[in-house]
Amino acid sequence: MADSNTLFRRIPDRFFSILSSAKKELYVEALFVIRQAFKTELVIRQEDLAAMLMDALEGQMQEADFSDELTEEDVTEQATNLSGKAHLLLRRLKTTGWIETEYETRSFDENITIPDYAISVINLLYDLSEEKVKEYNSYVYATYTALINAENNPDYVYQALFAAWQNTIRLIDELKSLFNNIRRYYSRIPYENDVNNLLRDHFDEYKAKIFDNVYYPLKTIDSVPRFKHGILAVLNSWLADEEIQRRIVEQGISRRVFKDEESGREEMFSMINFVADSFDGIEEMIEEIDRKHNEYTNASIEHIRYLMNVDRGMKGKLIELLKASNKHEVLEMMQDNITAYRHSYYDQQRSLYSKAARTVREEGTPLALESQPQPEGVVEDFLNGVRRQYTNKKIDGWIEGRFRGADFFTTEDADIAGTEDFILFLLGTLRGREKSAAYTVEFSDGYATKNGYRLPKTVFKKKA
Repeated sequence: MADSNTLFRRIPDRFFSILSSAKKELYVEALFVIRQAFKTELVIRQEDLAAMLMDALEGQMQEADFSDELTEEDVTEQATNLSGKAHLLLRRLKTTGWIETEYETRSFDENITIPDYAISVINLLYDLSEEKVKEYNSYVYATYTALINAENNPDYVYQALFAAWQNTIRLIDELKSLFNNIRRYYSRIPYENDVNNLLRDHFDEYKAKIFDNVYYPLKTIDSVPRFKHGILAVLNSWLADEEIQRRIVEQGISRRVFKDEESGREEMFSMINFVADSFDGIEEMIEEIDRKHNEYTNASIEHIRYLMNVDRGMKGKLIELLKASNKHEVLEMMQDNITAYRHSYYDQQRSLYSKAARTVREEGTPLALESQPQPEGVVEDFLNGVRRQYTNKKIDGWIEGRFRGADFFTTEDADIAGTEDFILFLLGTLRGREKSAAYTVEFSDGYATKNGYRLPKTVFKKKA
């Protein structure tokens, strides 16, 4: 049984720290280079591996900033150049436990060794990063072949049982992953409102990576009903054959897999029963997968059909437009291009004719015209108040910030985030006519809408 204490005794404490660092992409790419060296070389020399890193990751290492990680040793070795950065990467991977080093016999040259746990994690990261479709292994046929061949090779019955047991575990895991993947695609259907995305999910993702790769082989070339009875027949014959059982236990003990005969027999029966029970009930699991596959296919087709037949007339387009009205660019286009009118209609309850009520005209006294005296200085006080709040310095500073190093800018280039910017823009157009201003203003025809504010089209130019 797996033990977390055993796991963390094998894996160093800082092992996963590089995957959460700011340069995690660079570290992962370096691990992939190490993986390539592991695949091609039996002995990996440190200098050769550093050269491989420089060749494969030159651009990334040139841009990487290691200043926050440099120690006195790193500075001494000039870790800011390409070679120094490559050796710094190797030192970081060594201190975190991804690689180890050893001196070559009768030499000061260092060789790189990769612990077994490290290469397992590197392979996992590499598999997760690949876009290609994972190949399905014919686990049912492999189980059948291992058990049938053991009939003619009694010296390998333990290997046959162990291979059948491992392949059955992988088959069950594959079926459960298949079921969960179908559920994952099924759950995404209601939230997708684009037909093209649905078609891509169905044909490019689901069909290519799941149906054709796993589901189709299980129903055809690696069919469970095709090999099930042969597998169960061999296992049942072994359960009734004491000689086969004795050979399995002896071979397991000789390979130091079983401690003794008693524990060996216990583990042997456990493996046999697991394979037999799995294949005895595996068709129910496949039927459940069939139902989920049919549910997903039907739901996907129905949703695609619904989206293709949804109202595409004026009403449908208006609904889609209103759904997208929370987007700023869509709202601006609606403000610029849509003019709304209020409409009413007449029916049998509403007549075009309204009978006028007769009234008696009486002579009356006309109302006297009264003029309200305007307090003196109201307009001047208002303008002076605005000027006190928005000084020439504040206006000039705002306008200067819109040039962004250029010699001119237009209304379309100005950022209007709110009322403050709107007022400063208008005051800037007035300020541009003054001789003391550092810029001039030229007006053109039309208006521009910026964040809901309607502004005159202008060009602000710096004075020479």
